[in-house]
Amino acid sequence: MVERTKSEGFDEFVGVVENVILEPSNLTDGGEQYHLTMKPEGVEITGKTGLMHEWIRVPPKATETSVPEGSVLDKFVQELEVLHNEVKKLGSVPEIFAFLVGKKYLFKKKKLGKSFDGHEAKAYWVPVSFKE
Repeated sequence: MVERTKSEGFDEFVGVVENVILEPSNLTDGGEQYHLTMKPEGVEITGKTGLMHEWIRVPPKATETSVPEGSVLDKFVQELEVLHNEVKKLGSVPEIFAFLVGKKYLFKKKKLGKSFDGHEAKAYWVPVSFKE
């Protein structure tokens, strides 16, 4: 039998949000998702783009100005509101994601979803501190 070893990735990085795009989800039930691309500092990414990626799914009942309480999108927005008071004053989800572009953050993996049916909650790259 082939031995399997745990991936030796990293659990945080400092990077600049390069872009955020609202795009169709690749999941079978469709929907949309925010696709964040981040350029890390001091970490070499060997993929095609050289960037870190994160996808935040938009729940079916979400609108541009309202998100379902407890959803991953809601928890992501809450994290941003804690980090930046200005985010609380923004009127829509697209404005909140646009606010991130060009800013440098310390990103850490955080579980934003809920565990269910024996499946552990997914961890997302979340900005946890602003870097000037």
